[in-house]
Amino acid sequence: MSSGAKVVSHIIAEVTPGVTPAGAWDTLRLTGNALTPTVNTAVSDEVNDSRLSQGSIVTSADIGGDLTAELSFGSFDKLLEAAFYGNWTSNVLTVGDVRHTFSISKGYVDVGVYSVFKGAHVSTFALDIPSDGKITATFNMACLDYADSEAPIAVTPGAPTTTPFLSNNNVGTILVDGTSLEGVACVSAMTINLDNSLQAQRCIGTTRLGPGAQIATEAAITGTIVLAWSKRAWEIWKNTFTRLPVAIEFPITDSLGNEYVFEFPAVEIDGELPSGGKRDLIEVTLNYTAAKLAPTITRIPFVTP
Repeated sequence: MSSGAKVVSHIIAEVTPGVTPAGAWDTLRLTGNALTPTVNTAVSDEVNDSRLSQGSIVTSADIGGDLTAELSFGSFDKLLEAAFYGNWTSNVLTVGDVRHTFSISKGYVDVGVYSVFKGAHVSTFALDIPSDGKITATFNMACLDYADSEAPIAVTPGAPTTTPFLSNNNVGTILVDGTSLEGVACVSAMTINLDNSLQAQRCIGTTRLGPGAQIATEAAITGTIVLAWSKRAWEIWKNTFTRLPVAIEFPITDSLGNEYVFEFPAVEIDGELPSGGKRDLIEVTLNYTAAKLAPTITRIPFVTP
């Protein structure tokens, strides 16, 4: 019998997509690893002297799933690079066209069963900042190949990071068009979603059941911001009609002083007028879409003075 507490995950960057390299694996800090191969089949339509099914045949496999985690500084920087199809340059990450793939191992160590997912691309990335609770990250992975083993795949992996996980209290001043919302439009929750719009390309003439390639198309960046209804919130909401982009910026700083700064230089706003009963707090949920200018994440490691 197996325990969820004994499911461990490791990751290594690939040089060639779908090929696990030799080298050191890193330990992933996750709350869940839902990676799995899902076999696609075709059922026989053969007609004979029996009414029974004549069985099925495997045609392909979809390989992937969600990696879920509590956000902590420095723990997921490689996956963030892959999500943005970019590179950290002078500690700044933005949307680009650089493909990053990984081999990810999933080990059920208490029963001695180990899996490896190869050619893992970040299909979507989601960040959830609640009104009261932990900041969570979800990386949906789309992979090229799968294998399993009774022997550990990640041998002597590196130790996981030890930076503290983050909560809503770690979010700093939120700026809209360079002006703080503090005191004029209380923000109660935020989300960020990045969809690389991956398309699986199937190839015949190969023994691999997974796709021959995962092709990134449009980078769609969206999210929500929940505001207490106020005159300032109304002014921001009015951009729904003009399509005038607004800029959003905010930092997330951990208890050690490490910081991520999220900047959205141009987002378009959509939303409905809020409503509520006499015992309700009136809030407006604004949906935003990044347009024309790419968002950035800046990482600022704490340096002892």
